[in-house]
Amino acid sequence: MQKKNVTRNDPCDILNDIRIFIEPNWKMARSSAERVADYRARKKAEGMASLTLVVPAADVALFNQFAAQRREKMREGQHPSEAPRQQWLSMLAAMTPALPSPAAPRRKCNALGAPITRAQTLFVSLLKHIIQLGWPEGLPLGSEQDLIKIHGASRAAMRGAIRLLEHHSIVRVQRGTGGSVIVARPDLSATMQAVSVYLEYAGIASRDILATRRALELAVLDLVIERLDREGEQRLRDQIQTEAQLDGRAGADEFLRFHFLLAELCGDPALRLFDGIVLQLADAHSTFHRQSRPERDRVVARIKEYHRKIACAVIARDRDQARGRMAEYIAGIKTWLE
Repeated sequence: MQKKNVTRNDPCDILNDIRIFIEPNWKMARSSAERVADYRARKKAEGMASLTLVVPAADVALFNQFAAQRREKMREGQHPSEAPRQQWLSMLAAMTPALPSPAAPRRKCNALGAPITRAQTLFVSLLKHIIQLGWPEGLPLGSEQDLIKIHGASRAAMRGAIRLLEHHSIVRVQRGTGGSVIVARPDLSATMQAVSVYLEYAGIASRDILATRRALELAVLDLVIERLDREGEQRLRDQIQTEAQLDGRAGADEFLRFHFLLAELCGDPALRLFDGIVLQLADAHSTFHRQSRPERDRVVARIKEYHRKIACAVIARDRDQARGRMAEYIAGIKTWLE
């Protein structure tokens, strides 16, 4: 069969043939702008947003590190939208190098006249930084080397500062490759024990313990009555019910739980700490465990009755009654201390 040549002189026919040939290929070869728009549309449907930032070149690594930590949290099942906003702000602040404080005369001695070392100065600086971040427990502050660069410190001084932070349960150190100094939660009981040991060393007397305890316990009562809620009322009732089962075989510490509970319910961290210290000292100086069984049974019965009346007065918001009972109780335990 012989192919017949067709000649087209009409410009419209020629343009139509060109369009038929080019249009399928044009649809397949999209521009970069179209591909970016399509990518953004898909990400928007996944709950993401497009953001363009213009930042100093020196901050690029900081933003990349922050993004990497967020992605890590997402892999752990902690989606950024479900995390408190302050947590992410704290993380960003922790990665930001601390600016050097304005030059100030360096103190050579503390208030007690003891010399201040470079490690102690760094300890205070790092502690203030953690407080400014809102004490984000579990947040990495960086490696030892990172902190040395940020603070311009020697390795020996920084290690001394970190040891002090660890000793006070302010941070914990993750050892090994890629290790970091991580913000921790201070141990309240360890703090109370440390202060109690110092007061014993200083020779605190029983009369001092009683006088301080009276002032603190009455201050605690005032705040408990002011701030007590229904949950607190129930905790007091539960404690009184638990004590009802005790007799002379119980230890003195079991009856101190009532007072530790009051200190917790007052909602004042400082009062809770100081009252806890005095309660520990009172327990250490108590002669309760050396009494005869009949005497301990008699004392336990009186303690339970006082605790019950104090709890009832607190729940009834009767400040005068609660304070009166507490003052009588503390005056009565004078004979149990040495």
